[in-house]
Amino acid sequence: MAMAARWPHPGPAPLVVEVDAAGGDLGSRWDTYDEPGLASLASGVRGGPIGDGTEFVQHLRVGADVIVAPPSDAAAATAEELRIKGPSVLRELAAVRPVFADLGRLDPQSPVLTYLDKADELLLVARPVSAELRHLRMRVPSLRRRCPVVRLVLVGDGPHQPEEIADYLQIEIATTVPHDPVAADILAGRKRPRRWGQPGARREAGWTRRPLLAAARSFALTYHPPADPASDPAEAGDAGRNTAAKPARERLEATP
Repeated sequence: MAMAARWPHPGPAPLVVEVDAAGGDLGSRWDTYDEPGLASLASGVRGGPIGDGTEFVQHLRVGADVIVAPPSDAAAATAEELRIKGPSVLRELAAVRPVFADLGRLDPQSPVLTYLDKADELLLVARPVSAELRHLRMRVPSLRRRCPVVRLVLVGDGPHQPEEIADYLQIEIATTVPHDPVAADILAGRKRPRRWGQPGARREAGWTRRPLLAAARSFALTYHPPADPASDPAEAGDAGRNTAAKPARERLEATP
């Protein structure tokens, strides 16, 4: 959401698509209708080409175009309906405009794992703390087999440095963004900047300079989905291994 809201490049705006089988949140947070959204996209798949997806999009006041998922079990049913054609549909949309797919928690049995087969890149998000990184370490190899380009976005400060984390997980750190609850609340629709209530107030107000929004824009300025580093996903998983991995593991997995 932050990258879409502060996307700096000319051309079509990015599209955020909720494909979380656990249920969508954007509609509830922003008090929007469930439709147009993911369910109508699932229905539209049977009707031929979908172009840039405009008929399924809602525009949020932070400046992001979104395709919202229905809440709870309805999202699971919609995700299942899209399971076969959905990844190709998002790929079709991505030929027209940048697409960020929110896949939620990628558990081993998640029905949305097939979307990784069509993704240019998987950006994982975690805090630099052992509790999250140790879970992630167990999941990265299987995720890389689905999508050979996997990078990590770190949120906030922690006891472990990015270089140490990269060694431990054997993946590249894409960027680090600050822990910024105010900006997160704005993006989630929980907080409305005061200027939004003023006549003629522009969207490009002070909230866009919040640390999280500024970091997202800086990342987007240099962001390009990287090329597949190896034709064999197993080889991609071995790329970049070095002798620092073992000490990094010892530090992150040490218990008091």
